[in-house]
This record gives sequence, C-alpha cells and structure tokens, in this order.
Amino acid sequence: MAFTPIPDGSITTSKLANGAVTSIKLDPETNGYVNVRSFGAVGDGVKDDSVAIQNAIAAGTNGRKGVFVPAGAYRVSSAQMRNPASTDWWCIRVPSGANLLFEPGAKLVLAPNAPSNTRVLVVFGANNVTLSGYVEIDGNASAVRAGVNDQLHGLFVSSSQNVLIDSVYVHDCYGDNIFIGGTEAAPSINVRIGYARCETAGRKNFVIHFVDQLHVNSALLNNSRGGAPGFGGENSLDLEPDEFKGTRSFYQRIDSLTTIGHGNDLSAGLTDSFARLWTLDIGSLDMRVAGTTEPALLSYGLTLSIGRLSIQSTDHRAAYGLQTLYSQFIDIASARISGIGGPAVYCAASGGGKPRLRIGSLELDGSGSSRSSGVRIDGGDLFVGTLDAQSLNGTALHVFSTEPDTMATVDNMVVRNSGTNQVALLSSYGSAKPSVRLNNIAVFDTRNTRVRRVLEFETLASMQGASIGTIFNPYSIPEWYSTYGNFQKQLRLTGGTLLPAVYMVEGSPEGVLFAPVGSLAMRTDGGAQATLYVKESGTGSTGWRAK
Repeated sequence: MAFTPIPDGSITTSKLANGAVTSIKLDPETNGYVNVRSFGAVGDGVKDDSVAIQNAIAAGTNGRKGVFVPAGAYRVSSAQMRNPASTDWWCIRVPSGANLLFEPGAKLVLAPNAPSNTRVLVVFGANNVTLSGYVEIDGNASAVRAGVNDQLHGLFVSSSQNVLIDSVYVHDCYGDNIFIGGTEAAPSINVRIGYARCETAGRKNFVIHFVDQLHVNSALLNNSRGGAPGFGGENSLDLEPDEFKGTRSFYQRIDSLTTIGHGNDLSAGLTDSFARLWTLDIGSLDMRVAGTTEPALLSYGLTLSIGRLSIQSTDHRAAYGLQTLYSQFIDIASARISGIGGPAVYCAASGGGKPRLRIGSLELDGSGSSRSSGVRIDGGDLFVGTLDAQSLNGTALHVFSTEPDTMATVDNMVVRNSGTNQVALLSSYGSAKPSVRLNNIAVFDTRNTRVRRVLEFETLASMQGASIGTIFNPYSIPEWYSTYGNFQKQLRLTGGTLLPAVYMVEGSPEGVLFAPVGSLAMRTDGGAQATLYVKESGTGSTGWRAK
C-alpha cells in the first residue's frame, strides 16, 4: 500500500512544525471555543486588552462556546479607568453560563493607578460559570496610590451560584486577592475552587464573606509581605460576614490550607445562635506566623472544625496561638502549637457568651520562647483528650473561672520540663466555681531548677471544684499548694456533688469540707485515729467522724 508523503511545514495532529500553534488557536470555532486573540487581544502587557476580552466572552457565551485565553500578559482596566463617566468598577466581568479556559502562562495584569473598588476578574450575580485551566491575576499593587484603594480586589465572586474554578493564582492586589461572598439575602452558593494560591495582598489574601457551600480543595496563602500601604505583613484568611443577622445557615469547607504571614482572623458573630449557624470546616490547617504580636489564629462567633492544626510562631512574637472569645464551638482532632510568646491557647468568655473548645490531641512546644505557656481558660469550656506540653516557661494549664458553669477536662496531661511556679493553676472570680477534672497527670522535669509544684489553687472555690485522678511524679515535685495559705487544702479525688466522694484534706474536715453523707476524707497530716474520716451525718460540713 502506497503512502503520500506529508509536505514539510504542514500541520497535522501528529506533527507540528517548529513554532506552529495548536488547532484551537488556528480555528477555535471548530473546537467549540472562541479565542480572545481573534477579538483583538494582544497579551503583550502593554496594550489594554479589556474590551477585546470582554467582547470575546460575550460572543462565546452567547454562542454557547468556551472562551480560550492563550498564554500572555493581558493588561486590563476598569470602565472607570477608561472612561471617567462610567460607574462600572470591573475590568473583566464573567456572565452566567460562561466557560473560560486559561492556558498556562495566561495572566491578567491590572493597569497602573487603578481607582478604589476596581476588581480585576468578576463573577457578580451570575450562575453556572466555569473558569478552567490556570488563571493568574496580578493586581499591580506597586503602581497603586497608597491609602485610597483598600477595596481593590483580584478575583471577586459575589451573589453568584454554581461557580467552578480549576486553579487560580492571585497576587499583589491592593485590597483582597480573593473575595468570595455577597449579601446575607443574596449570598454566593456552591463555589468550588480546586487550587488557590495567593501572595502579597494589601488587605487579606482570601476573604470568606456571605457564601454557602464553598469548597476549596487546596489553598496556599502567603501574606508575609502584605499589608498596605507599608507592606510589612498581614493576615491571610479572613472570615468576615458584615453584620450577620442569622437569617440562614452557612457552610464552607477547605480540605488543605497553608498560611504564611501574620495569621488568620475568623469571626461571624457574638452569640450562640450565630455560632451555630456558621460552620467553617478545615481538613488540615498549617500556619507559619511571624512579624506580629497579635494572635496567630483569632476565632469567635462560629462553629470551627479542624482535622489537623499546626501553628508555629517562627519569631516567637505572636501573643497567642489560638485565641477564641465570645460564643464559639471549636472541635479540633489534633493540634501542634509551638514557639508562641504567650499562651498557646486562650479561651475566654466575653459579651455574655463563652467558647467551647474540644481538642482530641494537643501538643505544645515552647522551645525558643521565654514567655511561652500552655492553655488558659477564662470562663470557657475545655475538653482535651491528651495534652503533651514541653519546654514551656509558664503553666501548662491555667483555669480561671469567671462564669458559674466553667468546665475543663483533661484526660491525660503529660508535662516535660515546663513551668516555673506550677504545672496547673486553678482560680476563680467572685461566686463562680469551676468544675475541673484532671484524670491523669505525669510530670517529668530534668532541669536544674524544676517547677515548684504540680497543682496550685488561688481560691477555695477553685479547689472545691477540682477533681484529680492519678499523678505520676517520679521527681517528687510538691503536688499541691494554696497561693495565699488562707484556707485549708481539700482536694476531691473522685465522686460527685450529691453522691459520696473521696477527698484528700489538710487538717480535720469537720466544719470545713462540704460533702454528702458516705464520703471519705484522707488527711495528709493525720495521726492515729485521725487519718481517715467518714461523713456519717448532716448536709453541710459537719458530721465527719475519724476512724
């Protein structure tokens, strides 16, 4: 069978001459695409391609065809920049039903000196939008006049539904690099992003506003050089619905998130009702923080679920690792927090609400920080399965009951070479009485100057509300201490408030220790016939009989 030779320089599906372009570029119509180059876009970074790209999008969408954006730097500007009489603030607006395909190397570059409220790539009030391929947006922040452009955003999705974005890289926007939201009455719904990378935003790298069913597979947010106008660093992820009124629920999911910079700020409201309506679910959150004395992760007024959390303050300046205030529901499967210049976790009731924090496994490392400490609870609720603390300068656990129903439970607490005065400090305010349960405590200290005691009680109420399991103390560190010495020590080992309990006391319990009938008290300073006491009668502190 004879074959006809293929002439040199011809274009086939099997062989391309050097420098030839693909069939999509040559004849996009036959491939279901229109090419922005066919509408006059140049992509040289000099010519303004805004109108050409917008015309291509309109033609492609109206003809139910995709819009192909070949590699190149496409300079864009808002209608306001091209015509001062215009009120249109977007550079490129993507309508309903649009399908844009960005070739690797395709980049939208904002023209210099953009006015405030300029947004580069906008999906506003649109449905069923697809951005395929890899799109890069350069906000050209160095060319922006300082102080007047904090609402200048890169990718802006608002009040839109069913938006699919394969991969996006946004950087150097004077406002937010990525904004996903809308209004409470007209939020964005079902926005999916495969991969998001953001660097150097004047405000925040990624803002979650009023959006429900947001799903991001993977995000890398580096704002270590962000923060206009000085660009000395800023937060990366910001959850900030404006004046959330609680008329509906919202849910967002990020599978894998890495942030670099000053930290992250997450807040939806102040009360329990708002916190239950707003859920942020993160599979893995890896945070590296430097250049700030603010909390690395500040969160309140929402339900926050994290599978694996890692917070590292590389310069030891962050005042807190995780700080949570007001009403909050936090559930973390495992966490590692290191290098913090203060408490690794700070949980405080405020404004009439209180946070509830549940952590399966919590590892704390204070190495390199002279001000590091562990977990501090001021009126919130805490449950930790295993707390493993090492090289902390301050206490591993500080419970300060400012609310009458404060509850803290640690199943296993292992403390290594940590603390100066005490391992755990329990205190209370006014009539508030905490319920603190420490089931197993192990203290290892090989330092030349060891921690002074395992447990310290600042108030009688905090001592009466504490319940202790076993203490493994191979270095014979004093195990309990009252700060001011103005009350007798009385520590509950097991039991309840109404059911009989077992106590350890200093001195006779008669007239001192309130307990139900049937309770037992063991004196640490007792003698013959005055070491074991049984509560045989009465409802108050009387009725104790020595055995």
